[in-house]
Amino acid sequence: MSNSIVIYSDFISHRLQYTLDFIFNQVLELPYVLITNANTFAHINYSILPKDNSINILKTSPILNDGYFSDLSPAKEKSPNNLSIFPVNNENFFGQDIFSAVFYCISGWERYFSKNSDIHGRFLPIHSAIFHENYNFIFPWVDKWIFLLAKELKIRFNDLPIQFEKIYKLQVTIDVDMAYSYLCKGLYRNFGGAVRDFINFKFQHVFDRLFTLLHLKKDVFDTFDLLLELEKFLQNPLIFFFLVSEKTTKFDKNNSINCSKFQNLIKNISSSHAVGLHYSYYSKNYFELIEKDKNFLEHLINKPINKGRAHYLRLDIPQMNLIANAGFKDDFSIGYASMPGFPLGTAHPVFFYDIINDKQTELVLHQTAIMDSSFVDYKKSNPDDFSQSFDNIQSSMILGGELVILLHNESFTNKNRWKNWSNFFVTFLKDMR
Repeated sequence: MSNSIVIYSDFISHRLQYTLDFIFNQVLELPYVLITNANTFAHINYSILPKDNSINILKTSPILNDGYFSDLSPAKEKSPNNLSIFPVNNENFFGQDIFSAVFYCISGWERYFSKNSDIHGRFLPIHSAIFHENYNFIFPWVDKWIFLLAKELKIRFNDLPIQFEKIYKLQVTIDVDMAYSYLCKGLYRNFGGAVRDFINFKFQHVFDRLFTLLHLKKDVFDTFDLLLELEKFLQNPLIFFFLVSEKTTKFDKNNSINCSKFQNLIKNISSSHAVGLHYSYYSKNYFELIEKDKNFLEHLINKPINKGRAHYLRLDIPQMNLIANAGFKDDFSIGYASMPGFPLGTAHPVFFYDIINDKQTELVLHQTAIMDSSFVDYKKSNPDDFSQSFDNIQSSMILGGELVILLHNESFTNKNRWKNWSNFFVTFLKDMR
């Protein structure tokens, strides 16, 4: 117990323990002891009354009380380079109710009550309590708050084994919305596509389609050999997420799941890589589609599927209890399509906390921090912007964590909207070594 941080609180709840586990066990990697005896020494005092010889943190919110569930807009203090929620302006206390602030962020509290969304029903970064207009990405403010608390602990209690230098994990993931541009589409879709290209004077597309279907040319979306070659430059193996919707829609344009070539591709990749399910667009409204697609993929590769990510990043925190109950262990859906960064305010993976039932689940949320289409389709920017954002995100990870990058097999085609991007992505991944 001599190396443990002793924390006094005048109450104990599942939410408080979840928050302390995240801060001390996961991020700082320090053991802690939570006590309720006010007469015992404590490094941290979390209550409304200050204690001598302790770092005093004032409880300002009911958010850590089990059972509390209400729309809550935290007070905020902001300067050009800083942001704080649940601030405390009292010289006898730490400058923030950090425990309430951390729980508010990592639980995704604001997403349960948001009435503002984009056309795809997604929570917008501008409505987040931790959005800062001076940053071109969502900064991991939670990690900065934890860093400031750890720094104060080290100053006051120098014998505590607090280490500030942390390394981070880089994880590149590949979303396979459409494995092949022309193959495994069937006669009807290919005929319709050819007619559409002809009418729009896209004659090169007509010839490409014909030569590909005659097996005289490799399908342009088939970049998997290149991806596996580039993987040699990465510190961790690629993770592939396959869209296997039985019915194609305006947003789900995957290949036919009955096509043997598509099935063999998935089988081959799954033999040496982690494969996850790319939840289809409409699965947010019809959750049974996720269970159906999960069963198909598991039967196909004869392995359990425990990783997933939503197409268009449509699924959000309020749906994660369904994902957890479906047997998934890792979800990568939490991310902003229009802006890079860390939506939950931390660079660390987070165990999903089921607010409705007040319990921590086994589902781990891996935030997608940077996505190729954010820069091509939303920001309409360039590779330099991608590189700068990546560098800024790296620099912000003062307590380590995980940096998840989302790319597509289509991104490496050097065709259409990916013109001038594909070579950049190749160079970018090679420089990861």
